[in-house]
Amino acid sequence: MSTKEIAGDSATELDEHLLQYSRPGTGGACDLVIGLDFGTSASKVVVRAPDLPGEPAFVVDFGEFAHSSMACLLPTELLVAPHGRCELPTRGDRRRGVVNDIKLELFADGHHLDGRRGPTQQGLRPESAATAYIALLLRHVRRTILRTQYGVIGDFGSFNWSMNLGVPSPCIEDNEENSRFRQVGKAAWSLSVIPKPITVGGADDELRGLREAPDRWDQGELACDFELIPEVAAAAAGYALSDQRREGVHLLIDVGAATVDICGFMLHEHDSEQRYGLLTADVKQIGTIRLHYERIASILRVHEEHAQGLRDRHDPLTPIGERIEEYLPEKEEIVSGAQIAEENVRRYWYELLKRVWRVLKTKKVQSWDWPDRLPILVIGGGSKLPFFDALVKELERKERLAARGARLLAG
Repeated sequence: MSTKEIAGDSATELDEHLLQYSRPGTGGACDLVIGLDFGTSASKVVVRAPDLPGEPAFVVDFGEFAHSSMACLLPTELLVAPHGRCELPTRGDRRRGVVNDIKLELFADGHHLDGRRGPTQQGLRPESAATAYIALLLRHVRRTILRTQYGVIGDFGSFNWSMNLGVPSPCIEDNEENSRFRQVGKAAWSLSVIPKPITVGGADDELRGLREAPDRWDQGELACDFELIPEVAAAAAGYALSDQRREGVHLLIDVGAATVDICGFMLHEHDSEQRYGLLTADVKQIGTIRLHYERIASILRVHEEHAQGLRDRHDPLTPIGERIEEYLPEKEEIVSGAQIAEENVRRYWYELLKRVWRVLKTKKVQSWDWPDRLPILVIGGGSKLPFFDALVKELERKERLAARGARLLAG
């Protein structure tokens, strides 16, 4: 029997909530670490096997559920049936009931970014929607890894699963948002291993049970090691393992859909290993969605102000206009309003960037020997937008980084 046949046969006997092969190998236990980048627009997952030679990592393919641009991107959306059963929407599926803005609504002050298809607008608790979404994602991840990597891990007798959940935070302390992400991550894992369909009600039950008995989650064979990982720390660690790495001080800027994460870190070699240490970090909700929504809001304000002006100026004793174009604001008014909105975001964004930079320069590394070329690492889905690229170049110019040989790495 071929490896492919063995893998398929073993996998077909496994239910959706699987954790192990139904017919395990004769080897010992193997650690499998799920690294989950829970994104605002899409999520990505890499599963690492630290027990195997070379510590291989497997990027998860989401198949029919993936975004059309890339198989490893799972849109952060949830399909909820009228009776509460949840599914991941297939590619192109935009039927009634699809919920988005799932991550946005977990932010304590994210209300200004919510749309009409978010959990709250559809009568769901944000934590419940996020729990159901991540639980479905975890089921897909485990099923995919056990099916596609049988030739690599099939000889092991059991698997010890752990999960690292990336969070938009400069730290791992239990502030309000970290606490919410921690509860959602743990409840999602519990929900994903229960042998029954995933529902909104089931998500509510797991969240309630976690609040009432926090220790229950760490007990039993279905538990896993769970950690929150600041996204800025994960990005710095990824760079430290890349071929582009170099020793010294770095400034990293991660431009996402909801947040901009900025950190300064020091990378150095110790005992032939690359080590890094965060020096300063900050995270704010001024990502690409904020810019997008502020532009839209500015257009709405221009139309509302123009409409109110039409009402105020109208004389009931005179005829109304014949042409509908007379009711529309001029294009210049709309463009001017959008430019004002952009300037407000630009000012806020640049102040954050400048503040982190100056803390890094004056407080954290007071006596560093400036490198010949200081790396500024710009990553994330929004990093290639001219709007954000111009702000980084503005920092380089105003802080005279270019004169010191600073360079920009976009990824």
